[in-house]
Amino acid sequence: MKLHNFGQTWSFSPGELLQPRNEREIADAVSLARKVRVVGSAHSWSRGIVTDHTLLSLDRMNRILHVDRAALHVTVQAGIKLKDLIAQLAKLGLALSNLGSIADQSLAGAIATGTHGSGRNFRCLADQVEAFRLIDGEGRERWFTRGQGDYEAALVGLGCLGVVYQVTLAVVPCFQLHAITDLAPYDHVVEQLDTYVNGVDHFKFWWLVPTNKVILFQNHRTQNPRNDSTLKRWFKDEFLAVSVYRALVKLQRLDRERLVPWVNEQLGEQVGKRFERVCQSHVGFLTPTPPVHRETEWAFDYADAKSLLRDYRQLLVRSGFTYNFIQEIRFTKADPYWLSPAYQRDSIWLSMYNMDRADRFEQQLQLFERFARERGGRPHWGKEASFDLSYSRSQWPRLADFCALQRRYDPKARFVNEWAAQALGL
Repeated sequence: MKLHNFGQTWSFSPGELLQPRNEREIADAVSLARKVRVVGSAHSWSRGIVTDHTLLSLDRMNRILHVDRAALHVTVQAGIKLKDLIAQLAKLGLALSNLGSIADQSLAGAIATGTHGSGRNFRCLADQVEAFRLIDGEGRERWFTRGQGDYEAALVGLGCLGVVYQVTLAVVPCFQLHAITDLAPYDHVVEQLDTYVNGVDHFKFWWLVPTNKVILFQNHRTQNPRNDSTLKRWFKDEFLAVSVYRALVKLQRLDRERLVPWVNEQLGEQVGKRFERVCQSHVGFLTPTPPVHRETEWAFDYADAKSLLRDYRQLLVRSGFTYNFIQEIRFTKADPYWLSPAYQRDSIWLSMYNMDRADRFEQQLQLFERFARERGGRPHWGKEASFDLSYSRSQWPRLADFCALQRRYDPKARFVNEWAAQALGL
């Protein structure tokens, strides 16, 4: 069986693919395997799951196990997909307090890679985890609880400490977002950045290179009733953002250098037209599933945000390349998780997304990575990046401690594949 990721940047054939139904079957599989990795939705651009040996899928472990309404805690099996979890929570009158832009990932995968949304007062999605359980490299069960033991070390664990199979999440009653989409000049947003970031619960913006305006997304949490129109939502979220956009991408192939800037200008004006609604929280957080593309994204110190944004703009405008995909800029609060890209610093996340020939994208990636390293960025573990171990050690102060912990949890290095060895120095 050959598997490939969402971005179709790699494929591989594991020696065996197992689908355990409970923790006992996971423990048995781990104990018998020479090497083992876990696959969720294969949504990552990184090669974190690639193995020639045993691959575990937790697709059969996808149920809500317990709901504690008094504590607002929900215990679930870790293989559940975020979109399914969102739907099931909504039926219970509950919601996740924060989400990223996409909900196709498995819960365990989103946690393990430090996947994030946007909001100055919100950490990565893993911060909603109150407790979790895993099977370590010797087939033993380990329990973790917020604030105790190795919780902060193991939460964003990249699948290197064991197989996370059960998670207890802090949830909230269902709420709405007062979602405002608008256009603003790039320079204005940079100058007023603190006002936007501090004044909006969940602020992010999109930029279509090389335009002079950005598309603002200002999401305010509210209990006001929904007023969004199904027809308007379909037009904006499905027809314009999916159907029209994909058609324009195909059109650009006729003359990429001339058409991409023109299409980006037109698309930005249309998508960024002021649009205001009160909608369910997940509707405001999520964006339509994008076409296949390539991504890198790095977290930088928010203290440098304004100068970063000015340099970032010059980097892409003067690169000599065309970018036919949105560039997404988001913001998160510092967190205490050892391998999180936002470890101990409030962060601005800068992306480089594109659909282009493989050789050109590799040049674009190298250009962006030089920019990012020169400015102390940390790469998103689930997206494309090359790893320089000495640089990684300078950016993640607890990396050596994590590696030592990994050897304790997995003394036979069962969970270490080529990617983990290169990225972490295991």
